[in-house]
Amino acid sequence: MFKPLAVAVSLGCAMLSSGASAYEYGEYAGQTLDRLINDYPGRYRGTASFEGATALMQAQLGYGYQTRRQDFTWAGNRSSQNVIASAPGQNSTYVVLGAHYDTYFGRPTLQGLDDNASGAAVLTEIARNLGGVALENGLEVVGFGAEEEGLRGSRAYVASLSDSQRANLLGMINLDSLITGDKMYAHAASNSVANPALGAYRDQLLRIAQEMNIPLFTNPGLNPAYPAGTGCCSDGESFKDLNVPVLFIEATNWELGELDGYEQTDNPAIPGGSTWHDPAEDNQQVLTNAFGQQRIDQRLSDFSRLLTRLVLELTNADLLAATASGGAMARQMEDQLQRQHQALTRLHDRRWLSLLDASRAVGSFDGEVGVEGEVSPDSGFDAPGNPESKRVGVYGVGDYRLNEALTVGASLSFQRSRDSLDHGGRIEGDAWQAGLFALLNDGGPQWLAGELSAGHTRFDSKRSVYIQASNGPVLLDQRLSGDTSAWFWGARVDGGYDFSFGALKTGPVAGLDYMHYRIDDFHEDESLRTALGYEKQNYDALEASLGWRLHGSVGLGANMALQPYASVRWVRELADGRLDEIDLTSNADGRVRVADMGSVDKDFGRAQLGAQLMFTEQLGVFAEVNSRFAHSEGNQAGYSLGVQWQF
Repeated sequence: MFKPLAVAVSLGCAMLSSGASAYEYGEYAGQTLDRLINDYPGRYRGTASFEGATALMQAQLGYGYQTRRQDFTWAGNRSSQNVIASAPGQNSTYVVLGAHYDTYFGRPTLQGLDDNASGAAVLTEIARNLGGVALENGLEVVGFGAEEEGLRGSRAYVASLSDSQRANLLGMINLDSLITGDKMYAHAASNSVANPALGAYRDQLLRIAQEMNIPLFTNPGLNPAYPAGTGCCSDGESFKDLNVPVLFIEATNWELGELDGYEQTDNPAIPGGSTWHDPAEDNQQVLTNAFGQQRIDQRLSDFSRLLTRLVLELTNADLLAATASGGAMARQMEDQLQRQHQALTRLHDRRWLSLLDASRAVGSFDGEVGVEGEVSPDSGFDAPGNPESKRVGVYGVGDYRLNEALTVGASLSFQRSRDSLDHGGRIEGDAWQAGLFALLNDGGPQWLAGELSAGHTRFDSKRSVYIQASNGPVLLDQRLSGDTSAWFWGARVDGGYDFSFGALKTGPVAGLDYMHYRIDDFHEDESLRTALGYEKQNYDALEASLGWRLHGSVGLGANMALQPYASVRWVRELADGRLDEIDLTSNADGRVRVADMGSVDKDFGRAQLGAQLMFTEQLGVFAEVNSRFAHSEGNQAGYSLGVQWQF
C-alpha cells in the first residue's frame, strides 16, 4: 500500500506544481504529451502504463474541475476506464469535450504521439484554460479508454447517461490524431447531411479559425462515401444517435490516396503516408525528424487556441463575461452623469460663496467665465478598483441683485469627460448643462439657496471583453464600441447658518438635491457575439445632506484675496441613486441577461477642501479636493483646478 500511495501523492504534487506555473498556448498540452509518450508508452487496458496514464490524465484535468473515473467492461472479462472532469454551469445544459488516451492494444512500445497523445494533451489544456472561468452551460471533459478496441470508452459513457443528461446535452467535440496530418480539419458527423443544424459546431469553428487566421479545413467531399464537411471513425461516432452536433477534430489529408482521410501526409519521411498504430513511426523521434519540433508545438498551440475559443462560446462563458463588462460600462455611465451634475452644483456653490463674502449693490449684474479640469485617479486616496476619470470644462455664470435679500442668476457649461475602463476600455461624454439659481441672504447669518438644472450628454464607449486563464494565456480580448445619449434634470435647495469669526464664517448646512436621469437605448456597433444592447433606462436620485462648512475671504494686499472653503456632509440617498442592475440583450442569441451593478449605498459622506485666489478683482484661480468617504464601494477623490475671469 505504501508505494502506490507515495507514487500517487508525488504525482498529485507534481501536477499541482505544474498547474500553478505560468504557461502560454500549447505549453500545458506539451507537458501532458511529454508524460504520456515517454512515461506511459503502450497505454492499453491491463497495463501499468494505462494505469499511470489514467492517473496523469485525472491530475491534468483536475484544475477547477470535479474529477472521477468511470469503470466499464465488455465482452465479459475486458475492462478499462474513462476519466471525467466536470465543471457545472449556471444552466443544466452542458457540452462534452473528449479524446481517447489509450494506444493500440498489444503494442507495449507504441508511444502514440499522434494517435492520440496529441488529442489527449490538447484536451487537458482546453480544460486547464477554462478552469475557474464562469460558465453558463456546463462542461464535461472526458478522456476515453479503449477507443482502439471499438470505441468502448465513449460507448460506455453514452450508455451511462440518464434521460435528463441526454436531454440536456448540447453537443460533443472529439479530438484525435493532431500531428502527422498535413492539414488541420473540422468535420461534422455524417448525419449532418440530412440535418444541416447538426453541422453548427463545424461552421462555428471554421468562422473562429478565419477570425484567428489559422488555416482550418473540412472534408472537401472528393470521395462520395464521405460527404463534404463530414468525418467519422472516432469516439464522436458514439454520440451520433443522441441527435446533437458532433464535431470531429483531426489532422490528415483528404486529398491523398483513396480520398478518405486515412493517408495523412505526403511527407517522404513517413513511408506509406500514415503513422497510425505503428510503434516504429508514431513516436517522438520519427515525427520530430519528419516535421520538426516546431510543427508539434504549433499544432498544440493552434488547436488549443481554436478549441478553447469554441468551448468558450458553446458554454457561453464569453457572454457571461460580456454581461459583466457591459454592466460595469453602464454603471460607469451613471457615475459619469452624477459627476457631471456635481460639477455644476460645485460651480453654483462657489458662486454662492462669493456672493455671501462680498457686498453687492441692488440692481448690479456680475458674472464670470472660466475653464476648469478635474481628475479622479485610480490610486492614491481611492480604494482599489475605482477607474481613472478625467474632466475638462468651460462655463459662464451671471447673476443679478434684485434687492437687498435676493440674487438670481443663470449658468451655462460644457464638459468633456473620459473614464477609463478595464483592459483599454473607456467612456467619453460631452455634456451641456444649464442652470438657474437664486440666493436669499440679507447680510445676516442665515442663508438659503436653490437651483434648477438640466443637461444632455452624448456618450461614446469602447468596451473590453477580456478573459484570461488563471496564470495562463489570454483567452478572449475584444473591443466593442457604441454610443448613446442621456438627459438629466432636477432641483436643489441648500441652506445654513454662519457664525462669524473675523474674516471666517462657519456653521451648519443642510440640503436636498433631486435629479432625474434618462439614458437612451444603447446598441454596440460590432457584429461580434459579445455585442450588447439595452433599452432606455430611467432612475432618480434624491440626496438629503447635513453637515458643517467653513468659508471666508482674507485680503492679501495689492488687490489680492484668498477665499478658502471647506465642508463635510453626511448624505442619505432617498431614491434610486442609480440602477443596481440592468437587462442586457446579447447579440449572439437575443437573450436578456441581468448584469448586477452592485447595491446602492444609501448612507455615506462627502468632504470638500478648496480655495479661490483672486490675483486682481477680475482674474482668479481655484483649486479643490472633493472626496466621497465611508462608502460601501470605497473612497473616491477628485482633484480640480480652474481659472476664472470675473466681470
